[in-house]
Amino acid sequence: MRFVKAGPNEFLVTGRRGRVRDRGTAASALLWPGTSFVRIPSTKQEARFELTQESKDGVPLRFKGIVIYRVVEPVVAARLFDFAGGAGHAQIQGLLADICLGELRALVSHLTMAECVEGRKTTLSGAIAATLAEVVGGGAAAESWGLALEVVQVAQVFIVDAELRRQLEAEVRDAIKAQSQRSELRASEEIKLARLASERRLQQDGLESERERAAIAEEKLRLEHGLAREKERLARELERQGIEAEEPVRKLRLERDARLARSAIELRRLENELAALDAEGKLTLPRAEQELRRAILPLEQRPELARALAGLLRGARLSLYGAETLPLARALEPLLALVSEALGEPRVT
Repeated sequence: MRFVKAGPNEFLVTGRRGRVRDRGTAASALLWPGTSFVRIPSTKQEARFELTQESKDGVPLRFKGIVIYRVVEPVVAARLFDFAGGAGHAQIQGLLADICLGELRALVSHLTMAECVEGRKTTLSGAIAATLAEVVGGGAAAESWGLALEVVQVAQVFIVDAELRRQLEAEVRDAIKAQSQRSELRASEEIKLARLASERRLQQDGLESERERAAIAEEKLRLEHGLAREKERLARELERQGIEAEEPVRKLRLERDARLARSAIELRRLENELAALDAEGKLTLPRAEQELRRAILPLEQRPELARALAGLLRGARLSLYGAETLPLARALEPLLALVSEALGEPRVT
């Protein structure tokens, strides 16, 4: 026989002839030959998981999470995991991390970066906890693992891109600063409102007189507004009457300007005709002198032509009878024609 004992933070589980028995924590037993046993830690255990995944809007994010659990049904856990070889908790932690990673990957792919950051403790952690509870707790068709989940949480969400992370951190700092300024403004407004309320309470005795003065001021303001509107109406009426009275004068002025324009055009036309007649008169005398000169020129040239012809024929004996003189007559014909034309006499043929 063999004597075994478990510590205060261990379950002692024995098995003999196909029967597994939980002997409790800090238990001891004298085992018959052929009896197997395992000690299962009853302390809280930790399983960590880490994942890098792009969000729906394409931002790469890195997630870190933790699952804290403990064994509450050592017989069930002993059947499912190898505690005899000391790898029972390592197997549990690996399976829990895989489940968390798969669920987290599916969630993040359908959420934006902002939703992932804002929903780290709610949406992400809640969905993973629900999935683990369904699997580990034996929900639906799953078999219970004999575990109790203490904490399931996505502990951290990091933006992988350093530049984008710095930008978002700056935006968050600006938002925090703006929120702080708004809080200060609200506090200042509340102080002002409290001061005003105190002043109103102090002035409550004279409130009625203030109301009367306000009513009088309001009535005065109303009368002033009415008077201003009436003045404006009268001014518009006077302006309209002035425009109506000025309209005939304006029409007469336009008609007068039109008559003056037509008179100016007629005067310009007469001046142009007079200038044309003046120019025509100035050209008449030179033209008459030229005609007279052309008529007198042949008379002035007659003596010269006669002397030239006499010199040409001086000493010549001409006979114009007979056929033999015909060539000579034809030769003299142009000269005689020229002389006749210059003397203004009929042409000699």
